[in-house]
Amino acid sequence: MKIKDNFWLGLLAGAASFGLFYFLLSLVNWEKLGIFADRAPFLLAFIPGVVLFRMMLVKWNLEKMGKGVLVVTVVGMLLVFFLVKSTVNP
Repeated sequence: MKIKDNFWLGLLAGAASFGLFYFLLSLVNWEKLGIFADRAPFLLAFIPGVVLFRMMLVKWNLEKMGKGVLVVTVVGMLLVFFLVKSTVNP
């Protein structure tokens, strides 16, 4: 089955990979990391998006879908850096 190269499907694939991995990472207790505990699950959940982006561009030759995954990953990372505040424990 051939996958249609579509930007919107790339956005959906990037959001789905982030959501799935964030759900799995939210099951882990992150309190031992201290100041990084707030951002760690978000940032680690973006790693599959980067891998998916590379696979779409290099291996599967799906340029539009790869761009969609890249947009979700970059915008999501920027939102995490600017909106999620780290709490410092004394």
